[in-house]
Amino acid sequence: MRLLILAFAALFALSACQKTSPPGEAPTGVTATAGDGLVVVSWDMLPDLTYWIFFQPGSTVDVATPNSFAIRRAFSPRPLGPLANGTQYAFVMNATHNDSAAGPNSLPVVATPRLAGNSWVSGTPLVTTPGTAPGNLRGIAFNGTRFVTVGDATTTAGVTSPTIFAGDFNYPVGQFNFTTGDPQGVTQWMQPSPTTLPLNFTSNLASVIFTSTGAFVALGADGSVILSGDGLTWTSTSIAAVPASGMNSLAFGFVGGTIGTYVAVGNGGVIYVSDQSLTKWTLVPSGTTNDLTSVSLVSLQNGVFIVTGAGGTLLMSQNPNDGNPFTSLNSNTTNTLRGVTGGPSLPSSTGVLYVAVGDAGTIVTSPSVLNPTVDFTPATITPPIAQNLRGVTVGGSAGTRFLAVGDAGAVAYSDDGVQWFSAASGSDNLAKVLYVGGLYMGVGDAGANAVAR
Repeated sequence: MRLLILAFAALFALSACQKTSPPGEAPTGVTATAGDGLVVVSWDMLPDLTYWIFFQPGSTVDVATPNSFAIRRAFSPRPLGPLANGTQYAFVMNATHNDSAAGPNSLPVVATPRLAGNSWVSGTPLVTTPGTAPGNLRGIAFNGTRFVTVGDATTTAGVTSPTIFAGDFNYPVGQFNFTTGDPQGVTQWMQPSPTTLPLNFTSNLASVIFTSTGAFVALGADGSVILSGDGLTWTSTSIAAVPASGMNSLAFGFVGGTIGTYVAVGNGGVIYVSDQSLTKWTLVPSGTTNDLTSVSLVSLQNGVFIVTGAGGTLLMSQNPNDGNPFTSLNSNTTNTLRGVTGGPSLPSSTGVLYVAVGDAGTIVTSPSVLNPTVDFTPATITPPIAQNLRGVTVGGSAGTRFLAVGDAGAVAYSDDGVQWFSAASGSDNLAKVLYVGGLYMGVGDAGANAVAR
């Protein structure tokens, strides 16, 4: 909450009515740590005090100026945003005691928000059963407050269980607990109990999404489909499974603004679509027998889905729920493409329409297009790394930074889709990545999870 500070005199005008003396010292240990579109302020908290944070652009804070802001009843650590990347902000603090007048101000501290993506911290590998080998994580989704990640099933003492973890988003935990072993970017990773899963469900889970219908939807490699409202209680009741095995990826979008459409892709060129009811899947011609690795809705307005696959396969369809076939795009590569994401603010006459990534660091992107309903011509980008890239997203506080992850923890990122830079997550192979509220969360093999802030 932002409160415009009109005048410091208002605090003193009330002081004569207070029976409690103000704190005699300013808050101590005040620090400001820059993030992506935000700054995290932390300090030494004392009992019975109410803390205020004052901030504004620049190197100092004048609480009497119109461009100064305040946060009351703050708790440490406190993320503040959205703030402009590349702009320096100053922060001071004071405290009250039982609604007393304000105590002394702390000295100003400054921080400059910046885009995330090139500095990573790995979390403890996620293990289904303590003491056993962790499963490979294949997908991750977010519902606004909670991450859900899924992956290959694991077997312990003859009992096979699907790999599903849910964790509530918590930026300060991911920001500060570098060495305690706490999960990165979440409060705590949790698992469904056997009683909250469909009976005898043991499938490898290949993909998970959160849809605007308010549900997490996970796709099994065997074609099974399960749903959850919270990531912990799952059901397959009345849900028709995809009638094929070897499934790899799932996407959802409202085609034409009103028709909810699911698209599932898999090995052998298999593409199935379903309407929002998920009660019937229909096979759609793909024109290929190559294995298909990922699918994404890349244009909300035009209902365009892009599919990637082996041998440089790159397919496109608009409104596939109407039976429209997928058509082939020339990706100019024979390397397997493994992930795809849409560009920001679509459609756009100046922005990149989509980015696909794959083996040997392959990056394929659309050029700027004047008519995205007809022109999806791809262009191949010189890769900044040689490792296989497996997942890609678009994010950052402005929603314009593309970031891809891959084998051996490789990371590649770009702010225009054309010029790319490399980074390293220090993690195991990463398969998927999302941007949420100031951080990127990546997951992958052997329970790998890593965060960039």
